[in-house]
Amino acid sequence: MHIKVIVLAFLLTGAAITGYAQAPTHVPLMDDTWRLIAQKKYVKNAQFKMVPSFPEQLQQKENSVIELRGYVIPLKAEMEYTNFMLAVVPYDQCPYCGQGDIPSMIEVYCPKGVGATDKPVKVRGKLVLNKTDDKRSEIYLMDAVVLK
Repeated sequence: MHIKVIVLAFLLTGAAITGYAQAPTHVPLMDDTWRLIAQKKYVKNAQFKMVPSFPEQLQQKENSVIELRGYVIPLKAEMEYTNFMLAVVPYDQCPYCGQGDIPSMIEVYCPKGVGATDKPVKVRGKLVLNKTDDKRSEIYLMDAVVLK
């Protein structure tokens, strides 16, 4: 009797571990530009306020057109988004849902609406860095278009 319980417990533990290891994961999107974005830090300015600080290589890309693959994170409940966050991980893996750390994200402004999707999208737009201590996003893609 005890051996059956031990064998059953062993099998259930193995099945639980195997099932956990096979949990769905997101498509890895971290490229060189996302790595630069992830290097953003915060430093104190002369007024002792925390302001964003960007790596030199990212600052060199400011005001140039770049392409990024990422996941659409809605800012409002709408059918199409002209303003949204683009993240390196999907919405269902956000830290507020109990999954990991705060992902790298940038704010995107599109002249045309983008439909909701849980699949990665490729976006092209002008990179803008916000170096102030205001409440806006630190990194933007302006006049962005979603590429096919």
